[in-house]
Amino acid sequence: MAIESRTPEQFLPPPPPERAPRPKAFSDEALILVDAPVPGLDLSGQARPRDEASELWIETISDWSQLAELDAEWTELAAAAVEPNAFYEPWMLLPALRAFAGKGELEVALVFGPHPSRAKGKRQLCGLFPIHFHRGRAELWRHRYCYLTTPLLRRGSARPALTRFLDWIPSRTPMVRLENVPGDGEFRLLLVDELLRRSWPSVVTGAYTRAVLRRAPTAEAFLERALPGKRRKELRRQRARLGELGQLETVELQPGDDPRLWLASFHELEACGWKGRDGVASSSPGGDQSFIDEMALLAAGRGRLQMMALRLDGKPIAIKMNLLGGTGAFAFKIAFDESFARFSPGVQLELDNVRRVHEAPDLLWMDSCAAPNRFMINHLWPDRREMQTLFFSTGSARGGLAVALVPLLQLCRAQLSRLRKRFS
Repeated sequence: MAIESRTPEQFLPPPPPERAPRPKAFSDEALILVDAPVPGLDLSGQARPRDEASELWIETISDWSQLAELDAEWTELAAAAVEPNAFYEPWMLLPALRAFAGKGELEVALVFGPHPSRAKGKRQLCGLFPIHFHRGRAELWRHRYCYLTTPLLRRGSARPALTRFLDWIPSRTPMVRLENVPGDGEFRLLLVDELLRRSWPSVVTGAYTRAVLRRAPTAEAFLERALPGKRRKELRRQRARLGELGQLETVELQPGDDPRLWLASFHELEACGWKGRDGVASSSPGGDQSFIDEMALLAAGRGRLQMMALRLDGKPIAIKMNLLGGTGAFAFKIAFDESFARFSPGVQLELDNVRRVHEAPDLLWMDSCAAPNRFMINHLWPDRREMQTLFFSTGSARGGLAVALVPLLQLCRAQLSRLRKRFS
């Protein structure tokens, strides 16, 4: 019987019948791998705000009496802002514009949109940007008592409002400079997304951290984390010795109190210290007492002014002024009687301030508004927030070149400054 010879391949099963190829379904895997934008989404993964932004419009005002007429809408915007900024609220910004605006190219850009009710003729204020044009660029305006330049953007429409503003600004300037903007705030994050989507060059040219008070479970828990036990013991000893000199009490401005009396005491106390001797106190000739008083009285009328005083036998030996905004506050000014310096009255009042913040149910944080080298507040408040200065182009080649040259110019200035100090 003959045996059939077969190759190994002949023992394999027959191949399956060919099927018609299926159409390939869309997958975002390749887009993720190459960082390409998903159709219909911006780089942050959120729906692009173009359609919403197209419903918004810009109006600019340089007549401050016209701006004052928007007080109700403006106040409502500030209360609904994604990031509170007391320095751009009407009770602060309007007195500042009247006192410090001068004759420069300064205007307030307002972003409006249809009112949620869609009622005919009604509108809603969605954004506010005080803009200063000079040196071929635009800046969010900052006067000497303005420690934050975050624009007011309405929660729920912040992204389209910012989009609309950035659609408008190229017609006015090739470059924008922002100073004292929080590096991790919601506005900064929205701006990064929008600049990246537009491919507008930007550069951070400076950054620093400043003290911020963030509430702990209790005031004592906060102070235990902030100060070593030896330092807390020394402060308690100083307070006890101060109390031996007379009746020591901490009092706070109450609703119905006359804030003018408090302001007068503050100016008097400030003038008796080093600021008065150096001629930089608010009540000194050429000082800004009228601005501070006008602003503070307006703030008090809206419940936005907080003043505390440490008094010895009824006489203030330290006074602190805070400005309230949203769920937080901004430390504005403090003065103390230097004849009691050995008892640290300013620090004692700051300790009372820490306790007051922890007692207030609506206060979650307080910005020190201080320079980065302020020893006292940096040691008393351990938390920090990053503040940035940044430039960005508005899309033109000229603006892109200017933004690229900013770091080089800063380096040249720093080198020249070092040479002057070396040879002076």
